[in-house]
Amino acid sequence: MNLKYRNRKTAEAVARFWNKPLDKPDWFKVQAISDDETEIMIYDVIGWPFISADDFVRALAGITAKTVTVRINSPGGDVFDGMAIFNALKTYNGKVVTRIEGIAASMASVIALAGKEVQAYANTMYMIHEPYAFTAGNQYSLRELADILEKMSGQMIDIYSSNASPGKREIAQMMKDEAWLTAKEAKEKGFIDTVLDGKGAKAQFDLSMFSNVPDGLDGGREGGELTEREIERALRDAGASRSFAKSVAVGRSAGNEGDQRDVESLKSSIRAMITTFQGGK
Repeated sequence: MNLKYRNRKTAEAVARFWNKPLDKPDWFKVQAISDDETEIMIYDVIGWPFISADDFVRALAGITAKTVTVRINSPGGDVFDGMAIFNALKTYNGKVVTRIEGIAASMASVIALAGKEVQAYANTMYMIHEPYAFTAGNQYSLRELADILEKMSGQMIDIYSSNASPGKREIAQMMKDEAWLTAKEAKEKGFIDTVLDGKGAKAQFDLSMFSNVPDGLDGGREGGELTEREIERALRDAGASRSFAKSVAVGRSAGNEGDQRDVESLKSSIRAMITTFQGGK
C-alpha cells in the first residue's frame, strides 16, 4: 500500500479537520489489570495520525490475557483503519468486551461491535452514518470515489445488520439519516448488550462535521476571532498569492487604485467561511 500521503503536511490537515493538536495526542493505552485481563483505551480519533491500525494491531498481538476489555470514547475516523481494528479484535484468541464510555460514533460504532459482549454506560451515545470523504478531482476520479464509498457503505451495513436487530434496509436508512442513539435506544435495537449503571466519560471532541449532533453534545469551539496570521495562512492554503493573502490579512487592498476591494467586508466573509469550515457555530 502506498503510504506517501502520511507526511507532516497531511497530518496537520487531518488534525485541523478534527480540531485536535498533533503535539498532544490521546492515542490509546494498554494496561494489564491482572494475568487474565487487559484493558485497551480507545479515547481518540481512529486512524493515522492518531490511533493507527498498525500501532493498534501490534499492541493487540502482544497481549495474552484471556479477556480484553476495550474502553471506547471516540468520534470515529478512518474507515480502513477502523475495519482493520475491528477485524483484529474479532479474531483475538480470547474474549473481547467492548465498553462505550463516552461516544462511539462513525467507525468507533463499528469497532464497538467487535466485542463478544458490548456494554455502554447509560449516559453514552452511539451513532452510525454513511461514510464520506473530502477530495478534489475530475469527473472520472470523483465517480470512482463514489463507487468506493458505496462499497464501504455496503460493508458497514453487513456488519451492523449481522450484529444488531434491524435488517439491512432499516440500517441503510439509519446510516443515511445519521442516527444518534442513546445507550437505551442502542440496546433496544441490539447494538448494545448491556447498559451499565453510572456515568461514563464526557465526550471531548469537535463533532461539528456531523449533521445531526444532539444538543449539548456538539463539543465544538465557538469560532472566535481569527488573527491576521491565521487569515493569511488560510488564504495561502487555499491557493492565494503571498502578497494578496498578506494584504487582505492586514486590511489593505490587494488590487490597483482603480480596482479597490472592500477589504473589511472581504475579511469578514473570510472569517465566517473559515470559522464554519473549522467547526465554529
